[in-house]
Amino acid sequence: MPGAYALRIVDSDEDQGVTGPAVVGCTQRAYLTVAPAGDADGLDFDPAHVTRLVGLEPTRVHRRGEASGPRVRRSSGWYVDVPQRDEYDTELLLRELLDVIEPHAEGLAHAQQVLGLRAGINVVIEMCSGRDRAGDILVTTPAFHLTAATMRRVARLNLWLDCDQYVY
Repeated sequence: MPGAYALRIVDSDEDQGVTGPAVVGCTQRAYLTVAPAGDADGLDFDPAHVTRLVGLEPTRVHRRGEASGPRVRRSSGWYVDVPQRDEYDTELLLRELLDVIEPHAEGLAHAQQVLGLRAGINVVIEMCSGRDRAGDILVTTPAFHLTAATMRRVARLNLWLDCDQYVY
């Protein structure tokens, strides 16, 4: 059938035989986010106050009302990032972030309680597609497998976990 193609999902260990300009790969980043718990009166908080209570320097912050391109921030935010990198193993990235957070667990819990905040971890996975020698589309996918030990670490910190996945 003209114009038909096949979609093939491959893991990072498979010979992809990619041709053309597309770079097939997977990048990931993860970050701890602290944000208002959600009521309309608590959308603004002082990120410096969170830093003092948690005892951990954030990698980025913003205040409610600040411009972000054409948008205006609707709430304040406080983040600790593991930088984006080529990575297929999501658990490695998550464990790296937990290693940074765990020594500050008491401060994080205290900041959430005192300031009415919630905290969680976002994982962002970006997969870039390409075509193999036969013209079929290839998408490399990460290993999103978490051990019980890693899930317990997240649970002990009382954090939610969100994973966003994008294919380009």
